[in-house]
Amino acid sequence: MFSIRLTSLIVFLFLVQCIAAKSLHAAEILLVKEGRSVATIVTDVNATDSVTLAAMELQYHIKKITGATLPIASENKVIEGTRILVGESDETRKLGINAQDFAPQEYLIRFLPNTIILIGREWINNEINRKEIGVDATFTNIADYRKNVNYDLATEQATATDPNGRNITLPGIYDDQGTCYAAYDFLERFCNVRWFGPGLLNTTYPVRSTLIIDSNTDIRRSPVIKTRFGSLTPEWPIIKNQWGSPSPQAVELFWRRMRLGGEKWSTNHSLMSYCDRFGKKNPAKPELFERECPEFFAQGQAAKKDAFTGFQQLCYTNPELVKQVVQDARDYFDGKGVKGSQPAIGNYFVVQPHDNANWCKCDACQKLLAIDANNTRGEHFNTGLASHYWFNFVNAVARELRKTHPDKYIATSAYWVYAYKPDDMEIESNVSVSPCLQPRNYWAPLIKQNEMDFYKKWVEKKDRPIYLWNYYDFPEELTMTQSPPWKCFPGFSAHLLADQIKMYARDGVRGVFLCGMGEQVDFYITMKLYDDPSRDIDQLLDEFFDWHFGAASKPMHEFYTYIEQTFNDANNYPAEVRMKEKQFHQNEEIAWKYLGTTERMDKLESLIKTAQQEAKTDIEKKHVAQWKTGVWDYMVDGRNLYLQRQKELNAQAERKQ
Repeated sequence: MFSIRLTSLIVFLFLVQCIAAKSLHAAEILLVKEGRSVATIVTDVNATDSVTLAAMELQYHIKKITGATLPIASENKVIEGTRILVGESDETRKLGINAQDFAPQEYLIRFLPNTIILIGREWINNEINRKEIGVDATFTNIADYRKNVNYDLATEQATATDPNGRNITLPGIYDDQGTCYAAYDFLERFCNVRWFGPGLLNTTYPVRSTLIIDSNTDIRRSPVIKTRFGSLTPEWPIIKNQWGSPSPQAVELFWRRMRLGGEKWSTNHSLMSYCDRFGKKNPAKPELFERECPEFFAQGQAAKKDAFTGFQQLCYTNPELVKQVVQDARDYFDGKGVKGSQPAIGNYFVVQPHDNANWCKCDACQKLLAIDANNTRGEHFNTGLASHYWFNFVNAVARELRKTHPDKYIATSAYWVYAYKPDDMEIESNVSVSPCLQPRNYWAPLIKQNEMDFYKKWVEKKDRPIYLWNYYDFPEELTMTQSPPWKCFPGFSAHLLADQIKMYARDGVRGVFLCGMGEQVDFYITMKLYDDPSRDIDQLLDEFFDWHFGAASKPMHEFYTYIEQTFNDANNYPAEVRMKEKQFHQNEEIAWKYLGTTERMDKLESLIKTAQQEAKTDIEKKHVAQWKTGVWDYMVDGRNLYLQRQKELNAQAERKQ
């Protein structure tokens, strides 16, 4: 009997706790009623750049949804009605919520009676933080990402000549901006706002006169993939036209909405400035010269004219070179800066050779290179022909750095001829490695197999921070660098990329650098899955096409899917693509002889025409027009150019006969 009463009491107390917990929340919080604001956005008097942006973004989007303007007030004002507390303030501190108690990139969305709290970790604009040194993979200083923009111009509420536009400083992409993340997540989850590209034309939201937020569940989280950045390519033809040629300020705002940036990490070729620092004095860069150290440079090799790949390699077995690189790393971590084109950011100092294989001819270097003379698979780009050589040098630098800076890392890539992990060599624990993968070339199945094999070896132990360098620039970038120029069959790859990102998350990958950002859909789903890899790719795609194209959703979705399936099916390529261990890239013949055939182009033309007919609203018609210009017209021009060249070649052959 006693046990029954005790059990009943426990159940009763549990129910009381549940009721009490629920009472702290409000299932429905009213923000706008029949076009009239009944809520106020509240910030600290000394709001950070991130908090300022978050407040303005909330105000802007809620006005777009309802027509009502929620006032933005500092906390020293008397507030009536619902409060949206944005960022840390006296009010959040009373509740025991402080911004700096959050982990980097972490944020909170909390619901209380008549109150919504949006808060996260923040970068503080003080002298110490402003002096922080950091250069990322694009050789950009972290401070340069704190862009000044006219918010009203960026959101098309003002023109370039309007003197009343509000100028603000956007948070730097590597700065903590948890409150912004909270605001954007809130707008997506509870207000159904979507940013499918920069600018108002690509912003989707419901229109209603009353806005009620319905939730009993707080959200505290951070993005899963911690670094989310790349060499951004909004000016590339397909991307630019799919977006409708937005203004640069709108693009900058879009990067923040996509939560671009995150954890400070970098890699790239890092030793180019050694030529100017320790070679002959360069009259164009005299400030870099320190002294002549001919022993640093590769024996039997000379620099070529190419400005990026033609640098003379160094002698990566030279102990004095090791000492110099270690000293450079120590100087960076001691706050003394970097010299020349040296990427180093956060806890990572980058050490990576020039982009050529003109290795030193000295006996010590050649001995290490000989170990991997046959460490390759066919004619793949990524091999291990210099793995022992390169990682021997990286290990030597890392061991010395650890003596003085045990919590810092040497960052390098597993790339090209040093992509494979040496099986018989332990890589020092303070070396962070980024395998370089080309997932948009995985229509060649043996490229995928080769890369997955060495990728798995790098991630299997989970004994170091692993980041990735992903090539999203293929195939479009090739069309702009090759002569004569041509136009590619688009590399749409949403499902393949989703599978890759989910695998990265399972394997504990911390971040990804995108070498080229991908087209509209591919970039969008990539950023959504970096934030939350558990999301379903088909639901994301359904949402994109339904919300972006409305009545024209079905044919536009089929249009994308047909291109995606064609591009990623190895059976659509020449036989050697399926059979040969070789590096393949799309070329003009593959694009328009094997992929963009007459039959396929006829089907795509039918779909785009159907979409034009089914689009109802002005905005739906504009979105279809963006894709017609950006994708379909581009493809038609590419195929016509190929056919014209083939006709000319055939005519030349006939004349020779």
